[in-house]
This record gives sequence, structure tokens and C-alpha cells, in this order.
Amino acid sequence: MKRLSLFICLFFGYACSAIAQNNCEQSIKQAEDFYAAGDYDNCIQLLEKANIDCPFSKKKKELVLELLAKAYLEQDNLPMAEKATYGLLKNNPHYELKENADHEDFEILVEKFDVHPLFSIGARNTVMQPGFKTVRTYSVLDDLDYSAPYKAAETVLLYYIIGEYEFKKTYSLNADIITYQLSYTRAFSRPNNLELYYMEDLSFLEIPVYLKKYFLLGRNFSIYTCAGAGYLRMLGAEGNIGISYLTEDVFNGSTSSFVSTASADVLSMRNRNSYEWLAGLGVGFKFRGLGIFIDARYTGGLNSITNPATRYTNSPFVNNYYYVDNSVKMNKYEVGLSLSYTLKNVIKKVR
Repeated sequence: MKRLSLFICLFFGYACSAIAQNNCEQSIKQAEDFYAAGDYDNCIQLLEKANIDCPFSKKKKELVLELLAKAYLEQDNLPMAEKATYGLLKNNPHYELKENADHEDFEILVEKFDVHPLFSIGARNTVMQPGFKTVRTYSVLDDLDYSAPYKAAETVLLYYIIGEYEFKKTYSLNADIITYQLSYTRAFSRPNNLELYYMEDLSFLEIPVYLKKYFLLGRNFSIYTCAGAGYLRMLGAEGNIGISYLTEDVFNGSTSSFVSTASADVLSMRNRNSYEWLAGLGVGFKFRGLGIFIDARYTGGLNSITNPATRYTNSPFVNNYYYVDNSVKMNKYEVGLSLSYTLKNVIKKVR
């Protein structure tokens, strides 16, 4: 019995919905007839009621609001025509005038409004090439060259989240959230005597914040430039070191090779918080909220990633392997592809 009651309720609910939908469709058809006959009062009355009462799809709502704006224009009621046009663009921010449009005043009215993205989110896939610039050299052994460069072990493939707030048309505030790992190496040598090799694995959280300026190249294409600053949080640092050298027996003059390796967590010897500046550019295409851009960006470190206050605190590395850090800034090049989607638009009357 309960199942039968449920079935009857569902059936009547569906039937009522179908009848209501049919009445809404009839209202649109009747409003179109009134408009064609020049009876704008009844046309407007039907459309205003249908816009409130009927659960139209976006496409149907677009048709209702378009006809409503035109009817108000025929009555020279510009404020209400603007209100209907605003509703039309809010319903569909990507509304485009039809090529065979036959209402010049409506075309002029639509073009008085400007629609631009307000908030977008997306993702970027880039190839990053890190680099390291030594700004001050330190030493332990007098006859060992400690200016040996910090060399990136490999390029890094990144995937990360991007957010954009376009506070003014063609100007936006942007922020990214990036996590990644990278490695660098250093190699030292003293001819015929000593070889020293150091490698460090690092992990970071990076949050760049920057301003973008778009230059429009038509309806859908644009280029942009950007500039800003970033915060870099070091999450991990693992050092691996190896040394080899020849030793001589003072009694018989024979020589033998000495080899030793070690590893240690060196995060305490690093600046956990670093800062950077950045600049970049991109070129791409936007259509109906979807943006696709090819991007390039350079990031320059503002302070050393090594900590001068703890430079000599790793006694095993300093005393047994004669290793010490230099002051070094990290720079990065990125080239990649970004995809974004607009979640919210701004609609303003500009004329």
C-alpha cells in the first residue's frame, strides 16, 4: 500500500511538473505573438511572470530576457530594458548578439555593458630549471677552491594550482600554490690528492603572488605580462657527502686510497623562510570562461637559502670532510602551459 501511495505521489508530481512546464512554454509563445502584434504591455506582463514562476533552462531564460528587453525598448522604458539586459548577461556572461539581429537599439544596449572575469581558478604544468648564484664564499682548507658552483642536478616538472582575481578589466591579482623537490651538487678537487663531492636534496612550498596586465589582441586572444614576489618555505634538506684522497705510509713510502661517505639532515642549517621576486609573460586564448595560455617566468632569490648562523655547526661535515656552505641564492626559469576556468564574472554598464 505504501509503495502504491509513493507511486501515485510521484506520478502526480511528474504530471504537475509537465503541465507547469507546458504552461511556461505556452507563455513564451504567447508573449512572442503579443510582441509581433505590437501589444508590448501584455508581452511584458507574461514574460515578467514567467521569469519569476517558471524553472527555465539557461537557454530558455536567455530567450525570455532578450524578448523582455526588446519589449521595454519598444516602450522607450530604458531603465527596465537595462535591468532585463543585465539579467540576460548575468544568466549568460558569454552572450553573443546574433548575426541576423533585427533590433538595432537592443544591440546598442547590449554593447553598453562590459563583462569580464572576476575570479578564476586553474592549474599550470611547467618545466622548471633551477639555478644557484653564490654571493659569498667560505672555506675550511686554505688550498681547496670553495668557489665550486652549485649545480642543479636536473630540471623539475611541476603541476600546481593557480588562482586569479581580476579586480579591474585587464588587471588581476594572482596567487599560486606549488610544492616541489630538487637537488644540487658541488664537486671539489685538489690535484693528485683530494676529491670532495656534495649533493643535497631539497623540498619546498612556494607561494608566488603577482599582478598581471593583459593586452587584448581581439575578442579571444591576448598576451600578458606579470610581476610580483613570492614566499619560499623549505620543508626538507638532506645532505650527502663523499671524500677520497691518497695517504702515504711514513715508514715505507707506500700510498693507499681513503674513501668515506656520510649523509645528514641539514634542514637546521638552512633558511627555512626565503623570499623572491618574479617576472613573466604569456600568450593565449580565452573562450566562454576557459583560458589556455603558454607561460614563461623567471624567479630571482632575494636572500640566501643557507643560514650563515649555522654554517659551521655540522661538525662531521666540517671536521671530517672539510665541507662548508657558501651563501647562495636560488633562481628559477619556468616554461609551461596553464588552464583556467572563470567561476564568477563582473557585469558593468560602461556607457
